[in-house]
Amino acid sequence: MNKMLSLLLTASLMGCAAHTLSDGAEAVRILDSEPENCTFIGEVVGSQGNWLTADYTSDKNILVGARNQAKNQAAAIGANVIVIKKSVDNSNEGVSAYGDSDFFGVSSTKGTYSSTLIGDAFKCTEMERNRS
Repeated sequence: MNKMLSLLLTASLMGCAAHTLSDGAEAVRILDSEPENCTFIGEVVGSQGNWLTADYTSDKNILVGARNQAKNQAAAIGANVIVIKKSVDNSNEGVSAYGDSDFFGVSSTKGTYSSTLIGDAFKCTEMERNRS
């Protein structure tokens, strides 16, 4: 039982920090429109947060963590630009309890509890990237 409690506590605390950037991912740029003269590499998805760790993770870390994970994926496939196609931030207001005599549940008391970014990743030369 103590081992399970320790594991749950460790998992909860891990939710506090934003995903970190991998080597090379700091150079990945996020743009709001498709760059010219760049090669499409693939789709990337970044996400962070869930209802379990929301109370222990700041809204900023949830949003930055999703962005960092997308940048890490882009860097891993050789891309240096991401154009975000969809962004979903899930949130709720306050605590919500529900149930009956057989089941009881409680949702997070926090605002933003998860963020997901879906984008297209491109490889652009330095000159082309600066014009975009």
